[in-house]
Amino acid sequence: MLDGLEGSSIEAATRRRRRRRRIRAWLGTLAVGLVGLGVAGWWLLGRPGIVERPPPAESSPVALPTTPPTEPAPRSPAPTVPVETPPETVQPLPPLAESDALVRSLAGGLSPHASLSEWLAKEGNIERFVAAVDAVANGETPRPLLLFLAPGGGFKVIERDGHVYVDPRSYQRYDGVAEVVATIDASRAVEVYRTLQPLCEAAYRDLGHPDGRFDDALGRALRVLLATPTVEGDVELAPKVVTYAFADPKLEGLGPAQKQLLRMGPRNVRLVQTELRALAAALGIQSGDGAR
Repeated sequence: MLDGLEGSSIEAATRRRRRRRRIRAWLGTLAVGLVGLGVAGWWLLGRPGIVERPPPAESSPVALPTTPPTEPAPRSPAPTVPVETPPETVQPLPPLAESDALVRSLAGGLSPHASLSEWLAKEGNIERFVAAVDAVANGETPRPLLLFLAPGGGFKVIERDGHVYVDPRSYQRYDGVAEVVATIDASRAVEVYRTLQPLCEAAYRDLGHPDGRFDDALGRALRVLLATPTVEGDVELAPKVVTYAFADPKLEGLGPAQKQLLRMGPRNVRLVQTELRALAAALGIQSGDGAR
């Protein structure tokens, strides 16, 4: 009997211990769950630096203006201040007697031929040029003023069947002069002339033309030379006491300046006249040459 009581008391004690363990386990699980909920709440709601944003307040509608806004007036551009360019300084011309250096510097490059620079190396370039133009304008030959242009060798003739003709080899003596003249840049030559024109006018007055204009004399000289005919083929001559005259009365009736040009031969006359026409055109001079 004692064994039965003792056994039942042991079973009862065992059941009580099991019940206490289940209670402690349930309480532990509940505590863990509460701690987990607390940590999650701290993370979501109470974490420092994180503030829950309130829901946005409902905004009242904004009334639109009944008239469109006026656009700002366009800004007028700032007034431009004109930039004044300094006037070109014009170098004064030297006195006529001291003008050769200026003439050489301005006219030296008008032709690629070295002969032009040799011609300009002479003294009194403007005075000689003006005097030669004045002579041609009056129908006279400028030869005495241009002796440095005289060709080498003598004038040659051919006698055939009792007649005397110009030897074509005589024309070749003037080839060099004609080629220099033909290569002069007409436009630049006129620019140089316009620069030196006051000095040309002074030299023209010194020749005894106080009231004349050198431009007029230059125009007359150009027309005289351009009116010189170009004669092809044989040119017959009539012997004179010392020299020869042209057998053709029309050629003999030409002025001394025209005869001098005619003696250069048809090729050289054409070269010179072509350049003279270009110069006349650049100067605005009506040549009216009638040359053929």
